[in-house]
Amino acid sequence: MRIRDLIAEGKLIWAYCRTCGHERDVDPKALGLPPDLPVPDAGARFVCSACGGREITTRPELYPGGLAPIREKFRVPRVE
Repeated sequence: MRIRDLIAEGKLIWAYCRTCGHERDVDPKALGLPPDLPVPDAGARFVCSACGGREITTRPELYPGGLAPIREKFRVPRVE
């Protein structure tokens, strides 16, 4: 799958930092990457916003609609 495929399908890029575990979904249209670039190769161009690491894995989004709705779905309510 290439960047242009994600854009055409309206999907995000899932980026995961192998150094610190930070992850996020990124809109490929906002990155200015070459449309022919394979999605797994995009990680070599990323820097983690949490730790500055450059060991980034990129894949097509794992969860349509992003991570936030999934996290909210499985969030355990705090009991005080």
